[in-house]
This record gives sequence, structure tokens and C-alpha cells, in this order.
Amino acid sequence: MPGVFSVVSSELTHCLVSILQEGTTETYMEFFGKDFVRYFTNYGYDKILRVAGRQFRDFLRSIDQLHDSNRYSFPKMNSPVFHVTEEDENGVILHYKSKRRGWTGFTIGILKECAIKLFNVDIIVTIQADESSDESTHLIFRIDFNNKVKYIRGFERPKLPNITSKTFFKVFPFCIVINRKMRIFLVGQGIRHLFAPPYDKVLVGQSFGDAFALIRPDIPLQYQKILSYGSHIVFVIESKHPLRADIGRQNEEIRSTVRF
Repeated sequence: MPGVFSVVSSELTHCLVSILQEGTTETYMEFFGKDFVRYFTNYGYDKILRVAGRQFRDFLRSIDQLHDSNRYSFPKMNSPVFHVTEEDENGVILHYKSKRRGWTGFTIGILKECAIKLFNVDIIVTIQADESSDESTHLIFRIDFNNKVKYIRGFERPKLPNITSKTFFKVFPFCIVINRKMRIFLVGQGIRHLFAPPYDKVLVGQSFGDAFALIRPDIPLQYQKILSYGSHIVFVIESKHPLRADIGRQNEEIRSTVRF
């Protein structure tokens, strides 16, 4: 059944179970997920995935960046969030969040096929917890695989000289610094210049939630929660204040990837 991924639905998988009298809906959804990977590798899209890292663990930590890099090519894509929270030499704990329901098997199939096809790694995926709601899916996967390379592969980190905060913020003008109370402590000049007066002067000291809306990932605006996601997740924020009229289409909204 090659290429049958665009019409995957609960009705189709239920029909397969009914007609073939074997397997479950999740069995066939997993098959479709694997077939989807085989399909897009035939068209060369595997090259995009291979740049995510040399190891499967690197790939898992880069899925969100891969989705984010394709958001302009596929503007209507509402991609899920993948978030590694724990890691050891035998695998990882991976959180999977999506606005869609019923695609668990499909996702597991994609992960398994990417692991074997791109990294020659056999993985075992189990669902540790299901924290889904009526509106969205939130699953916690345990993915077991040989991850000892993380601990074997070591390298000396270069010792970098200390720099002043003035130099740092000159290098990174599009930055926002928040404190533990989620108040804006500093705004880089690049972002400050986007805002219409008087907001270009009063952002510092405001609550982050009063000035910006967190579009992605879908998590509470809490300092510790942001820190737990911040190492490898792309954050997308939207301004609640008006921007300068001379920045064109960005006057309607600003979406900027930031790291905390």
C-alpha cells in the first residue's frame, strides 16, 4: 500500500480491521506512518532530516527546529511539538503534543522508520502516560535505543573569554531578557525599534504576558516551564502592542523566534 498516507483516517483503519480481520487501528496507523517516511525519502526530503544531527538523539531534539524551518513553505501547517525531557544511555523520554487526535500510531511509525532508515537504529516506543484532553493530544513516550554514544562521545569545550553585557546585547540585538517573575528586564535594540511610541520605551518592567502572547509551544507562561523547554524548542511569540507603521506587513503582527 505505498503512498497511502494522505487519506489516512480513523474510518480507513477501522475498515482495514473489519475487512482483514487482523490487527488494530493503531497497527495500521503505525504502518501508514512508516510508509509516509518511505514516501518522502523517495523524493529527497530525507536530506533535510539528515542535517538534524549525526545521532538519533540529535534528531529527536531537532524535530521542532525542522518544523519551524518549513513554516514559510507550508504556512497552514499546524505542526506538533516534540520535547525531550530526560535522557540516559538506554533512551529518552519524549513528550508529544498535537492539536489533532488519533494520530498516535502514525507518529510512532514515523519515529521508528526515521530511526532505522536514517540512523540504522532499532527503537522501542512505549506510552508512559497519556495527558490528552478533548482539545489536544499530549503523550509521554519512552523511547528505548542504544544511546551510549552520548556518553562515549566527548570533546573539550573551548574556553571562551568573558564578554561584557554591552557586547553581548550588541551581538544579539533581537533578544528579550525576563526575570523569574516573568517581567521584562531588558529588550534588545532590534526589537525595541519595531515598536511604535510609547511602547518602545515602556516594555522594560512590564509583565511578559502583557506585552507578548506565546504562540508556540502551547505551555503556561511560567518561568520554570519555559526553562524546561528552552534548550531545544523554538519559541514563537506575538506582540500585543502596536508596531511602527514603516515596517510593512509586520505592522499587523510580529512573530519572532526567541530562546530563554
